[in-house]
Amino acid sequence: MMSSLILGIWISGVFTSGIFRADEVFINKMCQQQQNLPQIERFSVFYQAEFNTQNQIYWFYAGRYQDGGVIFCVSEPDFNQAGELNAQELQFQFIENIQQDSTNPANFMITVAEGNGRNVPLVNYKLELSNPNQPILTRLGQI
Repeated sequence: MMSSLILGIWISGVFTSGIFRADEVFINKMCQQQQNLPQIERFSVFYQAEFNTQNQIYWFYAGRYQDGGVIFCVSEPDFNQAGELNAQELQFQFIENIQQDSTNPANFMITVAEGNGRNVPLVNYKLELSNPNQPILTRLGQI
């Protein structure tokens, strides 16, 4: 009985480590959607929001790498004209939370964990994408 339980846990761990959900979206390091990437080259999209600015619809999205670091991207809908967000302070950091501003959908609140582990300092940023090619990032302070 105990050996079947251990074998079941081991088998589920082996098979879930390489499998992804059918609805999971992957991007490469250039923010382009690409579902058939090897695990070592893919970022799994965990956040995506649509916003409208300058009479154009854009997507703001974030992909998490296997080590937990995040890449932020902006594109037109359906990943057209995709590119990395020009905000180096955010790129490849550990992200705790992303929230779109309900009063101004081109603004986002982003909480960055300054390290990967427990009890690390958290810092809030405001990201303004009214001009997606020239984002404005404001550090709001540690929480």
